[in-house]
Amino acid sequence: MNNLITKLAMTLMVSLLFSVGMVAQATEKLAESWVMTPKEGKSDDFRKALKEHVAHRVTLQDPRKWKIYTPVLGDKLDRFIIRACCFEWKDQDQYMAWNKEKNPMQHWQKKADKLVHSYAHHLSTVDSENSHWPADLSYSYVGVTNMQVKAGHWSAMKADLATMSSIAKTHNWPYHWGWTYSVGGPRSVSLVIPYNNYADMAPPEQKFSELLVKHFGDKDKAQAFMQGWSDHFDTNEYQIYRLNTELSMM
Repeated sequence: MNNLITKLAMTLMVSLLFSVGMVAQATEKLAESWVMTPKEGKSDDFRKALKEHVAHRVTLQDPRKWKIYTPVLGDKLDRFIIRACCFEWKDQDQYMAWNKEKNPMQHWQKKADKLVHSYAHHLSTVDSENSHWPADLSYSYVGVTNMQVKAGHWSAMKADLATMSSIAKTHNWPYHWGWTYSVGGPRSVSLVIPYNNYADMAPPEQKFSELLVKHFGDKDKAQAFMQGWSDHFDTNEYQIYRLNTELSMM
């Protein structure tokens, strides 16, 4: 009898786990991005070809609104990041069907592919619950901090991330932000901050560290929390990207 109860309990637990997984999969949002580097000396030609291809996709009624970004910092400024957000896993199948029907890549192969030195393809999941990013948000730049998470720290990192976002929302932090998680490759989390101009990038009047002190009621507790957050990561890298509205599908 005890064995039967144990088996029933295990069956119920497995069913619940699969149910939770199915719900998460149904609501999880994705972003897709392509990183393209033109051949040496072909950046201007590639930009023109890309603009022409985007116009072609508009005529085909591409269901995704691709936004195109270029980096501001560092020594790899000739890259183009082509990104679309936000859709579910099942939408990827529908988009592949649309591509098969409309065949936009025929135009790409003819006009732009010959100008490309390298491609990279990425998917990321969007943490809408812990982000503060209205659908109609307008911006010209994004600051992106990409953090590679240490092995064994993923769950604790996500718990601390949720705590920080909750504190920001509870105390009406007057800024916008978004969190995304890598799909494939080293496990990483990215913090994205939108800006209208360079003036917006100046340090805020109230630093987030001050908000933490206000929340915890103790400077040492706030510092300990931030130290714990920093300890989740092996590396972090910051980049500013400009949104190229003249190339994007706005």
